[in-house]
Amino acid sequence: MSEVAATLALVEYQALYRKYRPQSFDQVVGQDHVSTTLMREVAEGRVAHAYLFAGPRGTGKTTSARILAKALNCQQQPEPGRPCNECGSCLAITTGTSFDVTELDAASHNSVDDIRDIRVSVTTVAAQGGKRVFILDEAHMLSKSAGNALLKTLEEPPDHVHFVLATTEPYKLLDTIRSRSQRFDFHPVGVEQLVQHLQSISAREGFTVDGEALTLVARHAKGSVRDSLSLLEQVAALGDGVVAPGGVNRALGLADRDMYLQLAEAIGDQDARSVLEIVARLVAEGADLRRFVAEAIGFLRGVFLVQFAPNVDEILDETPETIADWSAVAERLSPSDVTRTIDLLSEGLVRLREGREERLMTEMTLLKAVRPELAADTASVAARVEKLEQRINRVARDLKELPLDGGLTPAATKPAGPRSDVAVSTPVAPTEHGAQSEVEAAPSAADDTPTVAAGAGAGTDGDVVASLGDIERAWPALMAQVRDELGLRREALLREARPGRVEGPLVLFYVAQHLGFHLQQLREDTRVGSVIAEHAKDLLGATIDVEFVADPGTAAPAPDDDPSASPAAPLPDKNDLEVADAANDDVVALVEDILGGELIEDASSET
Repeated sequence: MSEVAATLALVEYQALYRKYRPQSFDQVVGQDHVSTTLMREVAEGRVAHAYLFAGPRGTGKTTSARILAKALNCQQQPEPGRPCNECGSCLAITTGTSFDVTELDAASHNSVDDIRDIRVSVTTVAAQGGKRVFILDEAHMLSKSAGNALLKTLEEPPDHVHFVLATTEPYKLLDTIRSRSQRFDFHPVGVEQLVQHLQSISAREGFTVDGEALTLVARHAKGSVRDSLSLLEQVAALGDGVVAPGGVNRALGLADRDMYLQLAEAIGDQDARSVLEIVARLVAEGADLRRFVAEAIGFLRGVFLVQFAPNVDEILDETPETIADWSAVAERLSPSDVTRTIDLLSEGLVRLREGREERLMTEMTLLKAVRPELAADTASVAARVEKLEQRINRVARDLKELPLDGGLTPAATKPAGPRSDVAVSTPVAPTEHGAQSEVEAAPSAADDTPTVAAGAGAGTDGDVVASLGDIERAWPALMAQVRDELGLRREALLREARPGRVEGPLVLFYVAQHLGFHLQQLREDTRVGSVIAEHAKDLLGATIDVEFVADPGTAAPAPDDDPSASPAAPLPDKNDLEVADAANDDVVALVEDILGGELIEDASSET
């Protein structure tokens, strides 16, 4: 190819969004509600004098305005409301050389003088006897004085003049302008519809495309057809005609989809090392950390929605693969973990946008997400409490599922057998210092009550009977549940008790004899025993009765801790006490005698 031909080829090249700009209403993507209405109005001759096209960028506002202008001025019109795109008027409007269509950028033509020029232009007739159309792009940029100057012309233009105001921010327009216009709202185009449009254009251009790559392009275009075509063109140029997910990620500075799954797994495992490795990998691949944090927020938003909306596929415009990823993570993370992580990532994104050191801010944010103890906010404290509750529930569940006979036979079906004479090592309740020891439990000939062997058996009435070993193994879990249900005061009293003996369904809890107050309180408070029995039934599957008794293995200490000291004499009755003569109650004398003081007269009191 000669140098002149190459130059001409470069000159003739057009961007994809310009090359494939719709030329008729049926080619506009995703705006059927607008296209159908405009075609019908043109066909029936009921075209409004002013239109307001509002919507996000790249959704077809200006393009629809041009198509409307062509439909009003088409000289052939093969079908009512449909321009032919072949006559002189249609070709002139397509190339932007028509005298009947005036496009103005309101961002740069927003003064009263510019509006005055428009008011003069509307008085002239159309060059080819058709309609004159004025298209004001970014109409919200009109100044207040310019908008007021346009009001009269906008309300009562000549019959051959029509106005189209296009804007992305309609709320900034004057209310008087909005009330004089027929409004159409352009919606963001759905992901599936954009993917189909991109596939069609890629086939015409000869691109080799991947379905996942086109989905990424459509998702990051956020409903804009123009943005999706620009990104498609960029990725195709980067991959030499191949549109692959890796090319999209490199063009946008995005992380792979697996990164977000790994992040969710690290949060569930509280794995600090994994999140640091994720950040290091992102930096090595040149990914944009700000965009990664923003995309992670969007990913976790989807997880949150899946947890609370089973029909998320109906309320969100996402692919089945993406929803499947959300569902997998939703089963692993609790809703509180998801919302807490979203809050942390949102705060981190604000710091990143403030221009702080990106890698450090990202690492700190992710570390707080996987290690709640690093953060002091209420949500992190609640997360730590929830983890503790889950651990307690897990222990309680394991105890409930544990076979009570050591795993030989199911607890409910094991027959009651003779008591064993073999010494069994059994744990006892925690002591005051939190230590837990083991004692040798052996049968004693002097003990009138036989010791029940470990393992539950069947009682005489067919109910499951818990053994002493069962009660001792479940005792820590019972204490925790009593504390949660009855409070710390009762739990402090119960801490001085321990499982001592089992007599059928009756379980005797021992309290040291010198703790008479504790024993009395536990006996009088029937709620403690009922709660222990209730939770013991859940944990052991056995129905028990609870009674608190003095520990026969302990004795009340003698006065001054001297075992050889004689018992203290009983206190006298208060009625037998003699009252001293009130005349001898000299307070000053008592102070001098007890404290060895001396009375000093205050010289300042003498007058």
